[in-house]
Amino acid sequence: MTTQTAAPARAATFLDALAAAVRDAATYNKQDQTPPAAVLWPDKERQWEPLVPRLREHLPLYVLGPYRPDARSGPAIWLRCVTERSLLDAAPMANEIPVIYLPGVSRQDVRAVESCPRELQPLAELQYRGTLWTQKNARDWTIAAFLQAGLGLNVAADTATRDALQTALLQLADQPLERLRREGFIRAPFLNGLLHPDEVGTLLRWLNDPDGFRSQCDAAGWAAFRAVSQAKYDVDPDSDGPAPAVRRLAERQGNWDLAWQRFAEAPAAYPALPDRLRQARPAKVSPLFDAGAYPQDNEAAETELRTALAALANATQADAVARIKALEEVHGVRRDFVWAKLGQAPLAQALASLAELARLLAGGVLGQAMNATPQALVDDYLDRGWRIDAAVLRSLACVEQHKDVTALHAAVRALYGEWLDNAARLMQDHVRASGDAAYARTASPSLLPGTCLLFSDGLRYDLARALAEQLAQHGLAADLDWRMTALPSITATAKPAVTPIANHLGSGPGLEPTYGGSKVTVQVLRRALTDAGHQVLGETDLGEPSGTAWTERGEIDAYGHQHGWQIAQQIERELRSLRERIAALLDHGWQRVVVVTDHGWLLLPGGLPKSELPEYLTETRKGRCARLKPVSTTSELTHAWRWDPNVLFAFAPGSACFEAGREYEHGGISPQECITPVLRISRAAAASAVTIHDVSWRRLVCRVSLAGAVPGLSADLRTRTADPASSLVFGGAKPVGSDGAVSLPALDEYEQAAAIVVVVNASGAVVTYTSTTVGG
Repeated sequence: MTTQTAAPARAATFLDALAAAVRDAATYNKQDQTPPAAVLWPDKERQWEPLVPRLREHLPLYVLGPYRPDARSGPAIWLRCVTERSLLDAAPMANEIPVIYLPGVSRQDVRAVESCPRELQPLAELQYRGTLWTQKNARDWTIAAFLQAGLGLNVAADTATRDALQTALLQLADQPLERLRREGFIRAPFLNGLLHPDEVGTLLRWLNDPDGFRSQCDAAGWAAFRAVSQAKYDVDPDSDGPAPAVRRLAERQGNWDLAWQRFAEAPAAYPALPDRLRQARPAKVSPLFDAGAYPQDNEAAETELRTALAALANATQADAVARIKALEEVHGVRRDFVWAKLGQAPLAQALASLAELARLLAGGVLGQAMNATPQALVDDYLDRGWRIDAAVLRSLACVEQHKDVTALHAAVRALYGEWLDNAARLMQDHVRASGDAAYARTASPSLLPGTCLLFSDGLRYDLARALAEQLAQHGLAADLDWRMTALPSITATAKPAVTPIANHLGSGPGLEPTYGGSKVTVQVLRRALTDAGHQVLGETDLGEPSGTAWTERGEIDAYGHQHGWQIAQQIERELRSLRERIAALLDHGWQRVVVVTDHGWLLLPGGLPKSELPEYLTETRKGRCARLKPVSTTSELTHAWRWDPNVLFAFAPGSACFEAGREYEHGGISPQECITPVLRISRAAAASAVTIHDVSWRRLVCRVSLAGAVPGLSADLRTRTADPASSLVFGGAKPVGSDGAVSLPALDEYEQAAAIVVVVNASGAVVTYTSTTVGG
């Protein structure tokens, strides 16, 4: 079995990521699999060999080589005994899966036991009982391949970079992933710079670990470091020690300002410095809050902000909006401090979304400013309302500690609760006044050959917007439309309505329609789809792309019901899962993937309001809706069931629930629940013929000339290829002219900075790129 493993998010450095990726290759399903006997790591070019001593500190690593059991090295027969645990002195621990590193051996060398070299034959059989850590294409992992496919980094393909990767491997191993990602494009100059650290980096390493740094210096190196420190930083490492130097770092005067900037760029690379800054803070200090030098100042500011947010618990929306705006003016600057990069300012991070929420709420309730028509409400939600919902989720995703969660929830309820309720009531008023005229019944979809319909339960409109943007960044054409959900907005009713066989379904006694007299369960729905000639694809099935298909992916609704507000912290994982499934289907040959959902949902931390509805009036009841008995009447809003106009459902007023304590719920009538996305995805038009013909500079204006240019292209200067937020151009990307030329004015502060000329298509996907230096 061949395993391709990407580095987990927990990895801090390149070496951490490498060790974690190799370790994860041994992952198996404990429910129905036995553990692999070993992880075989072929390395024909011996690229990883310099890291073997350090990897032994992270992995149960054994090496094919000379017999040296004290160094966990030996011939194939000895390694086979190790994996069989027949050598007590060398066997791995009971819960460890050994990693067998094979320098000079490729995957092909051990592929077939019969043709395998004799000296390797004892290991060849392990590929069947174990796993190989190789790329997806079964090739050996090289350093460049791991940086690109394993870590998602951009690496130059020239010979100089390839050589520098090998030469600088030991230094590269200690680089924080954050720094590598910020570099944007890994090239030979960057790698060579790791071999010859500059004085600022040397100074910071000393401040981070004075004793460890001193022990690694020889006499000449230490003397040179002292000389530079005295001349440029006015500190003698011998006589002064690190304490006054750390204080000068915080004060940022003269050359120390550059040192602070370097620290602030990658604070994770200097893990001990925050505590040293804490210790260095004088009892009496001139106000340095704006500079964000000491962690105590940031902690005090977080406490102040936490108290202010918690105090909004009983505030009106208008008061909360005003107070959030004032808090943003004070605390917004802290998002640029080093403490925010270290994850120590979660409330300041959440405040950005709260401030955006406050700004959007100034527009009032949906549709009120546009003649209060049903269509005006929908238009306003598609333009502004979804942004309000998205801002709430972004803020909630920032916090984890209970004290922060409690304070943030108070602020969200004060800002969002009233608007959420009013928006729902306005939509309900339209339905009460106009009935079907206010709530259009949307026809079930019809599928063209080559279309796979992907159903994602609870994919709310704001999440579909985020998904569409991510798909565009990955080179896919994503067209977002909308439809009204079937009423009531629950899965049992609304999911069948988005299938291509909806017209073949009839009414039933509960919440589900029927097919052939049977209640539409998951199994019955799949049978009905199959009967109609549609393929029903399992979780990883790809099907026959010349036909039509139905598949499902996503746990948004299930997670929301189980975890409430914490759905905000799960969203990115859910969107990534959908994006990967869509890409796999298109890669397999499907012409288009259409993503549909059954309903959206309401979310209010702390619980939605409670509304009463006597149970004796209802046959079946959910959180925000209930099927009425035939003779029942109620003052609550009622509407006909999607599957039988003679059956009425009652709906909870505003954002309320018929059951108490629900943070996450759906089934009612509101913009969030009823306006659902329809996302059509296909491969973007090929633009591979577009190339960058020439890049020239005149002062700070970059002139780019393209060959094979097509309409809809734009160009940009960035530090990260696929990240528009890293643009160095005044005003962002510029459209390419009909002659294939474009001028990119760079911002003054980036002169002589490394940059990437990036060409993107109309969807924002990168078409081509090349490296440059600002100013030439």
